[in-house]
Amino acid sequence: MTGATGHAVRSGAARVFFILCAFLTLVQINRLGGGVIANALIEQRGISPAEIGVVIGIMSLAAAFVQIPMGVLFDRYGARLTTSALSLIAVCGMVLFAVSDNAAGLVGGRVLLGFGHAGAVTTVYLIVLGWVTPDRVATVSARLIALSGATSGLLATAPLAIMLQQAGFTVTFLLLASAILLVTILIFLWGQDHPPGVARPERPPESLGQAFSAILTMLRDRDLRGTLIMASCFAAPFATVGGLWAGPYLKEVHGLGQTEAGYALLAMVLAQNAGTLGFGPLDRILNSRKRVVLGSCVLMVLLLGVMTVIPQPPLWGAMLLLIAFGFVSPFFVVLAAHCRGFVPNHLAGRAITAMSLVGVGTIFFAQWITGLVVDIAGGGSDLAYRLVFACVAGLIVVAAAFYSRVRDIPPSDPASGP
Repeated sequence: MTGATGHAVRSGAARVFFILCAFLTLVQINRLGGGVIANALIEQRGISPAEIGVVIGIMSLAAAFVQIPMGVLFDRYGARLTTSALSLIAVCGMVLFAVSDNAAGLVGGRVLLGFGHAGAVTTVYLIVLGWVTPDRVATVSARLIALSGATSGLLATAPLAIMLQQAGFTVTFLLLASAILLVTILIFLWGQDHPPGVARPERPPESLGQAFSAILTMLRDRDLRGTLIMASCFAAPFATVGGLWAGPYLKEVHGLGQTEAGYALLAMVLAQNAGTLGFGPLDRILNSRKRVVLGSCVLMVLLLGVMTVIPQPPLWGAMLLLIAFGFVSPFFVVLAAHCRGFVPNHLAGRAITAMSLVGVGTIFFAQWITGLVVDIAGGGSDLAYRLVFACVAGLIVVAAAFYSRVRDIPPSDPASGP
């Protein structure tokens, strides 16, 4: 590669990655702002805890529903075209969510949001896969996800709480819908899947039926199945604890106001993104992906265990545990690299979206079930939230038990990349 060509590729990569960061930042406001949105739904829309679990969690269930067909679209048409088209559906969903004043309308809006933004993180991973060498995919992906996550964390916690109080629910989400529409147009115009002049990886010709049947063939691999089971915990633990119940927990158990709880959630989100940045190079440092993921699981279970057994800890102690939990939870990029290592190039999109199917689907069930637990245990009691922490810890233990049998694929292994 000549100096001029290399400079052009780096400039193109910077532009593409900037657009991806902006897109993922805006998308994750809906994902990371669950705790703040939950408080606003209680105060401004009169939604009950059980209904909140459905409203917040249904977006993940909807996203899970479209993962497999979306994976086929990614492999056939590329991330740029697929993502820019689907994002228009999400914009419509956000408009519906903004103007709805009952649970049915709110659920409908979140369903469309789930459909349209189901592949946001996968888009980042796949486009990075097209622009950098295989051994650096986890590191670069982690940097982009961490940067966008930190920025969206700044927006989705205290600032979002303030905006909801000052401008109201409808105006806040209509403005967000407008911003996402603008970035979606930029993705369509400039979000290339590969550097200019680089052809897409060759894939064998296949009909639509063969494209879907390839997924079943792929799932016969025991190692891949174990990785997919572990994918149930790449997002659900933090989405349930930090993204949904941490806000109500800090308000109802520790007496924080909505704005103060928003700042506390901001600290959790920043910790999670700092953790994402740290996880990126760990697989290369340890030359193991499996050990990185299992290490994260052990630490999450220990922290949740402490939060379960200690009744009503002091606020500073609860905050330290929640922040530490956020820091050790984001192993997605390492697990995605591990999953990618079990499949050939032309199945990469389907492998990652199959992983996302399990991950985002589990978010809904975890949020829904814990919503029922909170209701059954007496609403916002300390016991109710301790049971939530115990349920999440149990999910991690079960998934890690299956994943512990999976064959490791270190970054130095030729099988780890295309």
